[in-house]
Amino acid sequence: MSRWVRLAARNLRRNARRTLLTGSIVVVGFVAVTMTAGFVSQTFTSLRTATIRGTGGHLRLLDPKAAGKTDDEASVILLDDWEGLSALLARDANVAQAMPKLSFFGLVVKGDKSGAYLGIGTVPALERGASLASDTVVSGAFFSNPDADDVMLGSGLARAIGAKTGDLVTVMTTTPDGGLNAVDAGVVAVLSYPIKEIDDRLLFLPYRSAARLLKVEGRANTVVVLLKDGVEVDAAARGIAATLAAAGRPVVVKTWLETAAFYKQVKLLYVSIFFFMGLILATVVILATANTMTMSVFERTREIGTLLAIGMERGQIRTLFLLEGLLLGVVGSAVGAVASFVLRLFLTASGIMLPPPPGGTKGNLLHVDFILLAYGLGFAIMSLTRLIAAWWPARRAARLNPVEALGHV
Repeated sequence: MSRWVRLAARNLRRNARRTLLTGSIVVVGFVAVTMTAGFVSQTFTSLRTATIRGTGGHLRLLDPKAAGKTDDEASVILLDDWEGLSALLARDANVAQAMPKLSFFGLVVKGDKSGAYLGIGTVPALERGASLASDTVVSGAFFSNPDADDVMLGSGLARAIGAKTGDLVTVMTTTPDGGLNAVDAGVVAVLSYPIKEIDDRLLFLPYRSAARLLKVEGRANTVVVLLKDGVEVDAAARGIAATLAAAGRPVVVKTWLETAAFYKQVKLLYVSIFFFMGLILATVVILATANTMTMSVFERTREIGTLLAIGMERGQIRTLFLLEGLLLGVVGSAVGAVASFVLRLFLTASGIMLPPPPGGTKGNLLHVDFILLAYGLGFAIMSLTRLIAAWWPARRAARLNPVEALGHV
């Protein structure tokens, strides 16, 4: 086999211009596959971070009665003694913090204007470090006093009721037992949330103020758990569920991915686009290189006739052309791997800022991830497409009539 490989390599060297042209197609194709995979990977990472920060943590702990319920059904089931639950979670080496969340809705009023809101009751100090909301303040300052009747409004909601930082508004809601309650709160911040539908309704209250408003002190809709860096989410979820069940506090544990419908849809879209681009790229490589190989067979007709005339078998002729195609795919992929790696380093060091990911407000520096699997796929795809492209010309060369080939001009 090594003799045939050397012969194929010599044929490629003899036709240096054609080899360079065809090899450049392989190199560009390889770079396109690996760079696109690295960029898509970075996009997924940014979107994942934005999604986790959008909820304030990796895990959501719900009351056991919420098992099997939809998100809307589970949202009205309150978890008792969240402080005791947080104390148990604090013993877990994988947990960075745990904070309660209260979800409620109602009307917020300023003067003669009012607007419907979607409220979130949370612990200010914990929310600041974990949530996306801390990056969206456009006026005032993120609330910090856990006992104050302070409120933060989405900019759309603030415009609708004519409120600004420093104003006093009345927050009204219905308590779980059906009563009506209200609290006067000062606007300490206006947020510009990236999703308009949320921005038009968003309202934050400190947990204690929200609990007094709803008359549910010590209870929460969910406890959001932020894990430490590098912790595997699914394994941590299983461990926390088992630990709490053993401590007599069984809960339903949901990972961020289970409740991230938007993330799943975007990821599926990107994967579909990447797959479609890969099909187009493979088709272009096959057609371009097949044309080059066909021209090679045409130009080497007399050479092929001579080889057949001196006793080379047709199968060996076919093998020779297939090896030329495979060798060009392997060498082109190797050059493409080097070019892709150098280009990746250049782009990563360029300092180019990308637009904010979906659900984010700040762009990220361009960083093309190194995906070893993409490099392996690049080698496989380019080599396979070269074999496919070489098959028809190789078949044609092997079926030439030696007498007619020798007389070819």
